[in-house]
Amino acid sequence: MNPVEIHNVTKRFGSLTAVDNVSLNIGKGEIVGLLGANGAGKTTLIRMLCSLIKPDGGDIQVEGRIGYMCQAYSLIPELTVHENIVFYGALYGLDKEVVARREEQIASLLQLDRYLNRQVKHLPSGWRQSLSFSIAIIHTPEILILDEPTSGLDSLSRRRLWKMITSYAESGTSVLVSTHYQDEAYNCGRVAIMNTGHIIALGAPNDCREYLC
Repeated sequence: MNPVEIHNVTKRFGSLTAVDNVSLNIGKGEIVGLLGANGAGKTTLIRMLCSLIKPDGGDIQVEGRIGYMCQAYSLIPELTVHENIVFYGALYGLDKEVVARREEQIASLLQLDRYLNRQVKHLPSGWRQSLSFSIAIIHTPEILILDEPTSGLDSLSRRRLWKMITSYAESGTSVLVSTHYQDEAYNCGRVAIMNTGHIIALGAPNDCREYLC
């Protein structure tokens, strides 16, 4: 069984069917890209996968801890980088020693040592996104779900974040990442193209090239 199995899932909001009979799986260590225009159903599917909302039909099976990074910054802007790390570490139930080690790793990875006592609202957007990613993996999840993590970032920040995503997948974590940047599809092992609640194409990026033009 794959770490993530989605079978014939449907979600309605009144008369609107946001996700319509969608099936998808994610293998261990695989990066699956979820592409589509705004309103295609990507975020609704992700929210069901994270158990934030319930499907109206179908079945979702998840084996392992989930790390989630939403579209908007999940950080608390008035807190410092250090305080955000401690806060989210406590939410995940990590003891202080583990949080301290993870903070050291995050600071080293992102070169954030000099920013640890700076309020998050004063960090550049690229650093905030990288910090959000690092906090999403602070509890070493087996499944990582990223909802448009590179939205609004410059090309350098996008490359840096994708390097982190790829590195984490290589450690065996299953990754689902939604994006509206079509070039990012080629960073994924497979892509699922969504349109009006349906997956209209699924496969290797080159096999879905006609949808990525």
